[in-house]
Amino acid sequence: MSRASLAAAAAGVKAEPHWKLALAELDKPHDSPGRKVVIAQVAPAVRVAIAESFGLAPGATTPGQLAEGLRRLGFDHVFDTLFGADLTIMEEGTELVHRLKEHLEAHPHSDEPLPMFTSCCPGWIAMTEKSYPELIPYLSSCKSPQMMLGAMVKTYFAEKKGIPARDICMVSVMPCVRKQGEADREWFCSGEAGVRDVDHVITTAELGNIFKERNIPLPELPEGHFDNPLGEGSGAGVLFGTTGGVMEAALRTAYEIVTKQPMDRLNFAEVRGMDGIKEAEVNMVPAPGSKFAELVAARLAKKTEDEAAASVTTAGPIHWDGGKGFSEEDGQGGLTLRIAVANGLGNAKKLITKMQAGEAKYDFVEVMACPAGCVGGGGQPRSQDKQITAKRQAAVYSLDERSKVRRSHENPAIQQLYAEFLGEPMSHKAHDLLHTHYVAGGAEME
Repeated sequence: MSRASLAAAAAGVKAEPHWKLALAELDKPHDSPGRKVVIAQVAPAVRVAIAESFGLAPGATTPGQLAEGLRRLGFDHVFDTLFGADLTIMEEGTELVHRLKEHLEAHPHSDEPLPMFTSCCPGWIAMTEKSYPELIPYLSSCKSPQMMLGAMVKTYFAEKKGIPARDICMVSVMPCVRKQGEADREWFCSGEAGVRDVDHVITTAELGNIFKERNIPLPELPEGHFDNPLGEGSGAGVLFGTTGGVMEAALRTAYEIVTKQPMDRLNFAEVRGMDGIKEAEVNMVPAPGSKFAELVAARLAKKTEDEAAASVTTAGPIHWDGGKGFSEEDGQGGLTLRIAVANGLGNAKKLITKMQAGEAKYDFVEVMACPAGCVGGGGQPRSQDKQITAKRQAAVYSLDERSKVRRSHENPAIQQLYAEFLGEPMSHKAHDLLHTHYVAGGAEME
């Protein structure tokens, strides 16, 4: 909760729900003074669950129909949070490789230890800040897809269109009830000081009710489209909607950064499904002649039992063991990336306990607060079907399978953004706009 919200609560002022504030902005005549350019973005899990608001099966309506429905509500532009997810993968995959390189060079930054945890789930972030503040340095510094896209709307898009950031109202449609709290963090103001990157958040269930109240028959609408330049997303971006999806999407890109070759398979079954904790290993042989290959070769040439023991980082609450090579298996001097996925906060706590005790060792860990991930978020339509999250998950995988582009780094709109605006992943500008910090005790302690 922001300081303004806390002050309002202390004064006994009941804040208007954000869906109502968003509608109030939409309902202003376009030519009225002060009417802002109102923009929507739609999260991956929303597109598979919104059909349930009309009594249909998950995925029965299309993303194009959803975009058309939002346009009929009055939104001036409709963007796709899949773009933000792809952008997150570009930054997060590069950050993981950066951390691995630093550790291979035996000069780890004290503020960038391994293993690296994903950072796009606000429920997980809140638990870390309040219950595990010692793990804050292990979190990826990447903003969530929602906040990355909001930042790009208030900077890149605003500049291209010549619209001041303060004249844009950014509305996110999310499956998560915590996303408004995330948007309320006072430092998420990229375009202009004091101007929020994301103004309002509407949940999937709220949007379904709005469609019905305003007689917008979503299942009967023609195919619409998301707007460019922030409306194109990959199949990898769709996977953010379910547990294991961020991990799977990140691997598709990180693997290629290291090896300069695409993964031989895109569907990574080891991190799919509803298991509470999923584990896997991915073998990566660095591209010949690359800096990564040089670092791996140097480490393998020097690595003895004593040196391995001495290289363990002991300063933090989780002891990283220097990683695992697999040269003995194939002679190519590669790396074995050890990954884990925690499905739900209860399983995250179990995993953290094992890691802190040295009983489990990983390099990259995904955590989602809601069972099944975002498809099971608290802002999704209520259902009596005990299999509903599995059905939503299947719909997410189907959208990925049908995508023309299935790797985030192959998204032409992402490539254009870096060429025109950001430069490269983890550049100074990208770090300023797409990365964040966390606060022990929670954002309200800042």
